[in-house]
Amino acid sequence: MKMFSKAGLVLTLAGSFAATTAMAAIDTTAVDASLAAAQSSGEGVGATVIGVVAALAVVGVIIGLVRKI
Repeated sequence: MKMFSKAGLVLTLAGSFAATTAMAAIDTTAVDASLAAAQSSGEGVGATVIGVVAALAVVGVIIGLVRKI
């Protein structure tokens, strides 16, 4: 059983090394550009959502004040 455990460890390390070597060969320029574009798009949507929620909160407070009068 210990022999299989050691063999599994060796295979795991060899696979990890092979994956690391393969990852180093990938060009990530396009991925970085698309991530930057997605980030700016997400920030724009987030700002819009926060603005709408804040506006709805203000409208709710104003309606609450008008009802008390």
